[in-house]
Amino acid sequence: MKFKFCGGGDCPEWLLVQINALSRMTSIKMKLLAQCTVNSLLGEPFNFEKAKELMADAKLDVENCKACVAAITYILKNAACHAVSQNYLSNELQQIGLPREHALALCRVYLDNLSQITKMLKNESLQIGRLDNVDISKGNDGEYVMKLNYRNTSKISEADKFTLTKEQIQLLIAEFSDVSNQMNTLAQECKE
Repeated sequence: MKFKFCGGGDCPEWLLVQINALSRMTSIKMKLLAQCTVNSLLGEPFNFEKAKELMADAKLDVENCKACVAAITYILKNAACHAVSQNYLSNELQQIGLPREHALALCRVYLDNLSQITKMLKNESLQIGRLDNVDISKGNDGEYVMKLNYRNTSKISEADKFTLTKEQIQLLIAEFSDVSNQMNTLAQECKE
């Protein structure tokens, strides 16, 4: 079967396995676990001890607890990414074996946090690192050493060093100039 929350594809097998584990929890604890998961998606540190307490009654080992959190994360992020309605998501979760009460509990958390999850996904999508500084110095043998300082998508500072010949620098400048001209032409077309 094809599922909208899976992007119109089949449900991954690992998720089907975790649906069984999630079904062993009470729907109230499932809702609390889903809220913990949403909070971690939105930037708070994940409280794994609380998650283990919530899953204690289901008698799941640590690996299964982690897999259940991954399953909830997958469901919430994919449903938000594919703009799945609460009712549609609830029906699809029941089709893959999640009890009705559990599906409704998860969907309540989904609906309550949908705008925040969507905003987080938009902020994370198509991100590239930010360039902080470029340093160029002349190295040995007439080559140039270029050092790029940047922040990656996780906002961690990194630096990369590489060498360029004079010809490579000239080619790079020519290509940047060409791209700049194309962008200016496009900007003019957009104004018209």
